[in-house]
Parts: sequence; structure tokens; C-alpha cells
Amino acid sequence: MTNDERREARYQRRKAARKAKLQQRGMQLGAAEQWCTYRRLYRLGKACCKGVRYKQSIQNFERHLFSLTAARRREILDGTWKQRHKPSHFTLCERGKVRPIDAPHVEDRHVQKLVSKDILEPCYKPSMIYDNGASQTGKGLHLAYRRLSEQLRNHYRRHGLQGGVLLLDLKTFFPNAPKDQILKRHQELILSPSARELADRVVVAAPETSSGRGMPLGMEPSQQEMIALPSAVDNWLKCQRRYKMAGHYMDDYYVGSHDVGELRELKDELVERFGRLGITVNENKVQIVPMGKPFRFCKVQFCLTAAGGVKRHAFRDSAKRGRRKIRLLWAQEKAQAARDALVAHTAYYAKHHDHGRVQRLYGYYKQCERSAKGQ
Repeated sequence: MTNDERREARYQRRKAARKAKLQQRGMQLGAAEQWCTYRRLYRLGKACCKGVRYKQSIQNFERHLFSLTAARRREILDGTWKQRHKPSHFTLCERGKVRPIDAPHVEDRHVQKLVSKDILEPCYKPSMIYDNGASQTGKGLHLAYRRLSEQLRNHYRRHGLQGGVLLLDLKTFFPNAPKDQILKRHQELILSPSARELADRVVVAAPETSSGRGMPLGMEPSQQEMIALPSAVDNWLKCQRRYKMAGHYMDDYYVGSHDVGELRELKDELVERFGRLGITVNENKVQIVPMGKPFRFCKVQFCLTAAGGVKRHAFRDSAKRGRRKIRLLWAQEKAQAARDALVAHTAYYAKHHDHGRVQRLYGYYKQCERSAKGQ
């Protein structure tokens, strides 16, 4: 047997093993009666009420949750469930960026949470890399910061300050989401017909842009669909190209290497691979930063020092907003609210190397306090 034949045989064995695992996960999901039990659906309905019980619509929903859960479960088992209410559309200014939000009604969110937790997450999670931590239980933004810091230190142990970091941003990630690719992934990964039909209905009923594309911000299934959509590119980077320093948080990517020329070639190939998935790369934000120079990832500045340490500095504009908020709250004689604002902003900076900004915020708070008491 030649080397090429042995490689092909190993590839076919791995392919068969992956297919067997996929079939096993599909069998574990089972029929609708197994993943859509009354007890599970009721608990998810209770989870939909956490933190928003002051709303009248939530109070009405929770008051009739016993009967509503039975009705929703019967519709899911019969295959007649459909979205009942139009999502509430509003804009939200988050950290200086305006985002359009489509918030579903609590009755629709009840079923969407079931789809997200018990269908999409079990089917998508095994194919996702560890360094993709957005909207996942036990992970989050600070895990992404910690992983990038660890990878920078590991790079320094192997290559010192040689090489660079490729930073890449996906353009209008949610508004330009290709629904046909998402439905295609359902066919490949969700093997239970009843579960796939319900997940398809949630995607088809989601509000879209004028181009017929897009997944809305504010819906939990949208988060699960979009964090798993680039998994093919993630696995290609980690498994085939074997980049140790690679990861992303939602639509922000980073790849580190000791060879800058290799990163330039990788950039073009990544743009092509994302294009095959229907995802557009914002080429105006693609940059290669030399190792040892500061760069930004998810609003935090990272810098690998000459001694091998990693310095992290949080977004500086937050301090400006914090001082403005503290000043206005003291002018309105809201001492407790001003104190709460101080604690929130200092906690944000305390997780990074920003001790000086924390001290300056405390000093500004004392200055505003003295001015308010002097008046």
C-alpha cells in the first residue's frame, strides 16, 4: 500500500467516525416527546420571567404559565406552532454604537428559548472551537480576554516578539446573515425531523432586511445560529492550518503567527472562505499588527511587552462617560446613584491594568461630592 493510499484510508476512517458521532448526537435528541417535556418547557417559561417581572405582560404570562405551557407543548408536538406576535423594534446605543434590536414577545421567547437551549446548543456545540466563547454557558467576554493573553505569552515563549497579529472584522454580521446557509446547517446537523422543522420555523419567521437576509439582534436563537455559522472556518484555522493563536468573539477575529508574510496570504484565503459561507469581511478594518505593538480586540488594548508580559487597557471613552454620569447625578442630588455609577465604572477598569484610571475616577467622585456639599 502506498503512502497516498494510507492517507486516503485514514481520511475515510476519520470521516466515518465523524459521521457516526453525528448520527449518535442526532439519536440522543430523539423525538419531540423527549426534548419537549412539560417540565422542561415550564422551567424555561420561568427563566423568561427573570429580571423583567415588573412588566405587566410578564406578570400576565407568568399568571397563566401552567395553561400556556400545555398549549405551547401541544402545538409543538402537532407541528402547528408559529410565531404569534411581531417583535418590538427599537434602537439601543451600546458603548457609543447604535444597534437595532428586535425583541420578541414573551410567548414567542418561551419557545425560542427551548429551540436555543435544547436543539441548537447540543447540535452546534461539539463542532465549535474552544476559543469561540460568545453567548455560551460558562464562557464570555472575559474568557476571550484571558485566552488571548495566554496565547500571547505562549507565542513569546516560542518566538519572542517575532511575527504579528492579524485582526479581522466581519461586516454587518447579523444584518447580512445568510438564511439559506443557516437552513442548510439545520439539514446537516439537526437529524430529528420535528426538531429541525421547529428550528426552521424560528429562522424563517425572524425579521429580515430588504435584501431578504439577516438575523435580528435580541433573539436568543439568533445568537446561537451566528456564533456557530463560521465554525467551518474556525476548524480550518485550528485543525488544518494549526494556528495555536487564533480565536474570535462573535464577529471579531484574531490570528497570530511568527511569519508576517504568511499572515498576508492567510488574509486573502480567509476572505475567500468567509465569502463561501455568505459572510462579508470588512476589509477596511483588516490589519496586521507587528508583535510587540499595541492592538485592540473587543474594545480592549493588548500589548506584548519586551519582557513577555501582557498589558491590557480598557476602553478609555468609558472613563469620560463615567465622569459625566457622576457629575450629573451629584448635580441632581442623587448620592446613592452616583456611588453606584462609580462602583460600576471602577469594576470595569479593575479587571485590566488601569489602576491609574480607577484612582482618578475616585478622585473625581470626591471632588464632585465636595462641590455638592459645599453648595
